[in-house]
Amino acid sequence: MSNFPLLHDPDKQADTDAWYCRIPVIGWMIGGSRQYANERRLVRQAIDRGPVPREAWQDKPYDSEIREKVSKIAIAHAYPNGSEFHPDDPIELMLVLRYGDLNECEMMMDIEDAFGIKFTDELVKHLIEDKVTFLQFIQYLQDAQQGAQPDAFGAG
Repeated sequence: MSNFPLLHDPDKQADTDAWYCRIPVIGWMIGGSRQYANERRLVRQAIDRGPVPREAWQDKPYDSEIREKVSKIAIAHAYPNGSEFHPDDPIELMLVLRYGDLNECEMMMDIEDAFGIKFTDELVKHLIEDKVTFLQFIQYLQDAQQGAQPDAFGAG
């Protein structure tokens, strides 16, 4: 499984923090178009890498309904139809947390509604900084649905 390409920060990202991107209106338009280009590069990976091998999910403890719901939410808001996600994909990239055009907010609200959780600033920071995987996030949602107070990822 180690040879299967996981979602990763796109190579050759367009610079969105250049000084001229901060010039009102014109700079914002340049920075915004570069941000969208970076997001397109990210989400295209889910198609370009091909189908996730079935064995990637075998013998993993997870709820297939949660996997399917989260995948559908990600595809509805950011990814092309036919996208598939690997259990080791970073959830922060799957939810486009650093690249989005506010679609990440819609994804988080849909996940909150579907699973009864709340995306706090602390949770989002944890997802990004600790490189939480899709599988770990599924397990977190499982714990939350069972009434547990999940505070750690990857315990399962």
